[in-house]
Amino acid sequence: MRLLALLMALWAAPVAAWDRMLRSDCQVAFEAFAGLMGGFSDLELGQTLVGITVTADGWCDMKSGGPGMENARFDRLQWRAEEISRWTRDGIPPLALDLRLTGLDPDEIEGTAPTNRPPLTFEATLRQIPEAGQVIAERVALFNEAGDSVSMSGVFERVFLSSQSMMQVSVGSVAFKAGVFVITFDGRTENPFGVILDAELRGQPDALRQQAFDFVTRLPSGVVSNAARAELTAFAGDLPGPEGTLEVLVNSERGLGIMQIGMAAYADVAALFADEDDSAYLEILLDGLTIDADWSPAEPIAD
Repeated sequence: MRLLALLMALWAAPVAAWDRMLRSDCQVAFEAFAGLMGGFSDLELGQTLVGITVTADGWCDMKSGGPGMENARFDRLQWRAEEISRWTRDGIPPLALDLRLTGLDPDEIEGTAPTNRPPLTFEATLRQIPEAGQVIAERVALFNEAGDSVSMSGVFERVFLSSQSMMQVSVGSVAFKAGVFVITFDGRTENPFGVILDAELRGQPDALRQQAFDFVTRLPSGVVSNAARAELTAFAGDLPGPEGTLEVLVNSERGLGIMQIGMAAYADVAALFADEDDSAYLEILLDGLTIDADWSPAEPIAD
């Protein structure tokens, strides 16, 4: 895909060197994570740790329905890491993390009544380059077996994870530099990913298309070229059941940071009180960004 090839030219991702996880590593890593997030009683945490196993190929493995996982909203969680001791011993992120989460229900994600939408799988591969202050999302994807998928690859800069204090600093300094988003729709399932839609848009194809058209129209001309706008408009016209692949390449000249996002959020709130549209919000949020897009409808299949 041409946009993906262009993004990959921005950096050379290192070759993964995954550790083979030990059950003790899995248990200590999860215990540290649970302590950070909270919400587990000592009994629940103890039961969950007992239920953690290791797959034959070296992944930490947790199954729904097992001890401490009776109410899990997924079927299976698996992960592995590179230099997991950084987390278990020092409390800082490992050099890389690989994650799989299967059996996600799009109805639960959207908060709707049960449908026949197929379950989803989430996968993520994240890697940090400490000397460059970068975190690379090699692949973050949500997909089902029907052929619907949404994935992202990207680079985040000014991320320093060498200590607890540097991690706190990075919260304010981290910036999104570049990324590519690829969405493939099989066309047979409306809203296959459980995206939370405005209640007024559910079951209203014309309203959904019009809102998408309005959003594309409001995108600033300095951010989106005429060619990219045409591609996004063509995609919007195929809603609510598009069939094909949408690629969106986003590049930030300065890096999209927390401050810019925060200012945009404030502008949005102010616009609501002033009964204005969200153009100010978009201009602030997208300042310094360039967006390219390519919508490739699926070829019709002859009878």
